[in-house]
Amino acid sequence: MLKRLLGRRPKSAVTESSDYIFGEGMAEISRLNFQHFMFRLTFNGDYSPPLRAPRDILDVACGTGRLARELARAFPLANVIGFDINWDQLNASLAESGETTPGNCTFVQGNALQPFEFPNDSFDFTMARACSSFVPVAQWPQLIQEMTRVTRPGGWVEVRDFGLVRSPNPALNELTAKFAHMANARGIHPGVGPFLKQYMEVAAGRRAQIRHVTIRSGLPGRATRAGQLLLADYLALMERVTPLVAQSGLDSAPHWQSLIMQARHETRFDPARQYAEVELTSAYFRK
Repeated sequence: MLKRLLGRRPKSAVTESSDYIFGEGMAEISRLNFQHFMFRLTFNGDYSPPLRAPRDILDVACGTGRLARELARAFPLANVIGFDINWDQLNASLAESGETTPGNCTFVQGNALQPFEFPNDSFDFTMARACSSFVPVAQWPQLIQEMTRVTRPGGWVEVRDFGLVRSPNPALNELTAKFAHMANARGIHPGVGPFLKQYMEVAAGRRAQIRHVTIRSGLPGRATRAGQLLLADYLALMERVTPLVAQSGLDSAPHWQSLIMQARHETRFDPARQYAEVELTSAYFRK
């Protein structure tokens, strides 16, 4: 049985990661929580596989720890572990939430880009969400292989992520094009969602089940709460990367900020024509 790791930090852990480009602080915690509810609303729950009575669950790169806490409440007899490289932000998020962490939920520090410090066949369900923000293209196979390695035979592996934001709004499109260029230059795969099936089947050698759902912030009759969360999350993300965009020479900070203001104004006051949409993907398989 997997030992609880409360208070332990894996030996390979470090206190910060240059691969995560969105910084930290309460604004980032709020943005990550937007993502949590966006995924939940889109897929009608926090997981896609038909989980019955999992004994051990792992949340990879758990961010604010919200998903791990929710899974611990959903499966009170399971041992749920979440790990993330940003230990200070995780602790700040747990303190800010004001929620009591369930007794069956443990958080440890660890780097998802390194081999996981868990034995083979340790978990019945292993989940990773929104990792396209920091996983280099070359390391996607390693990440999925590690998730598969620590999952028990008969257990489930799931990855949720998104594609690139699309919009008829010129300001939003310019933000997206420059952001994608910056991420590509750093070796990151922005909008990895449509490629998850391919990554999973090549890395794990298993046929993945796929769910694609397009969400929109506007359009009469097709706008959803998840789509509105998408837009709030995306504009907050664009705010967070302002210094990096300026440092990269892709745009000046004042012009980048003006694009954000334009996109925010136009999508708010003309949502029927000026909206954002993105395809979210859930890819999962049984080991």
